[in-house]
Amino acid sequence: MLAISILIIFILLIRVSGGFLITVDAHETSCFFDHAQEHDKITISFEVMEGGFKDIGVHITAPNDDRLHHSDKETLGSYTFTAIRDGYYTLCFDNELSTLTPKVLVFQFHVARPLHYYANPNDRHDDVLEHAGVQSMINELGAKLGSVRQEQEYMHYRYSGHKAVSESAQFRFIAWSIFTPSLILIMTILEVYYLKRFFEVKRVV
Repeated sequence: MLAISILIIFILLIRVSGGFLITVDAHETSCFFDHAQEHDKITISFEVMEGGFKDIGVHITAPNDDRLHHSDKETLGSYTFTAIRDGYYTLCFDNELSTLTPKVLVFQFHVARPLHYYANPNDRHDDVLEHAGVQSMINELGAKLGSVRQEQEYMHYRYSGHKAVSESAQFRFIAWSIFTPSLILIMTILEVYYLKRFFEVKRVV
């Protein structure tokens, strides 16, 4: 019963935990945003998995376009900060510097409300939680599950890439194994035919 209650609480009250796999084309900027309240904890992590030198521009802005983080080239990173005001916080991946190469990356955008939000029924507007400490553990568990999911997606992508390379190499090996004996056989037949014609005695009647 306790396990079911914890599961229901987890489903109802986890704020945001999303791991995404995206492709940012050359000369393109992809932006994502989410709403946060003042004092909410925001965690952003990302990693470029494929494309060029595996780097991309990263820009994080608060409401009113206040710049929180700006970088032209990064391969991976993880940032945690507290929301300074209510509003939408924006995460942008900038691939404008790349001329031809798209970038494939995974990222996580997680927003968690502070403990006192769930402890005060007037702010909570529900009676799901009886103990604020449970929510703290749920927030921590949600963040760890998001990291595990992101790592699994990354490993799955790497596995798919290695599998494609292995299958391509296997196909080439089989094709070459068939092509080489066939070429030798054809050359042997042509040589026999040529030698036969070369030593053939022609008589004039």
